[in-house]
Amino acid sequence: MMMQPGMMQPGMMMQPGMVMQPGMMMHPGGGNVIMYQPKWGWEKLSEKTGVFIKQKFDLVEVATGCERENKYEVYGIDSQGDKKGKAIFKAKEKSSWCARNCLPANCQPFNVNVSNQDPVSQEIDGASFLKLERECAFTCFVFNRPVMTVKNVEKGADEYLGKVRNPWLCCALGADVYNAVEQKVYDIRASCLQGGVLCKCFPCDTCQEVHFVITNQTGEVVGSLEKRAQGCLKSSLNSDADNFSLVFPTNATKEEKALLMSAVLLLDFTYFEENGGNQNRNHGVIHH
Repeated sequence: MMMQPGMMQPGMMMQPGMVMQPGMMMHPGGGNVIMYQPKWGWEKLSEKTGVFIKQKFDLVEVATGCERENKYEVYGIDSQGDKKGKAIFKAKEKSSWCARNCLPANCQPFNVNVSNQDPVSQEIDGASFLKLERECAFTCFVFNRPVMTVKNVEKGADEYLGKVRNPWLCCALGADVYNAVEQKVYDIRASCLQGGVLCKCFPCDTCQEVHFVITNQTGEVVGSLEKRAQGCLKSSLNSDADNFSLVFPTNATKEEKALLMSAVLLLDFTYFEENGGNQNRNHGVIHH
């Protein structure tokens, strides 16, 4: 029997007479040899209803008070919005020490590389998927608002997917998501009158959570985003390592999912980084 790649599922047993096709791998599990089908970034993202983004805790950053480059792990989510399974992506910031610790949040330039994670396939594991880039720009109220571009760089591609813009908002937090043809497709908004914004120095869950809504251009709520509590211990250490649970709109394309996932990172950089030169990020939230 000749098995095609689309027929293989994790956990399927290799039967006598089966012939492996390109892209299939043998993966040891539980003493048995099972078939394993590696998945690239677009395939993994397309099948997800949402993602859980977990910022890695940095003890050196907490101890020194100096902002270090952020690192994140991205998981699928379960029905409760909690992380599920192993990480499917990793994201790593690349920026200068001066930019992180001396410039205000709205001016800071950075790059973020989002890479694939696969426990078996050496070809896929660590391969770049998305590139996020924000240039240094002086922002003043409504003028020259921060913009982050998003590109698909998987398998050598250089495809512009769209951008995420931090708009000028009164008494709110948020981001606007634009597609590759500069059409705004989603608004992400949260009231600043929440415990996670006003009282975030306290380690209790209520003072660590922030709830966002995702709306389309007709004003319909189509998805959600939650900044979740990181736990009393990490909160009491004044860590800015954050967790986010993002539920995609039901009809979102894979490109829109990539843009929304990227928007979470811009929101974190803009509103929830507290150390070093970023200590004043949230002090001016009513005029963001």
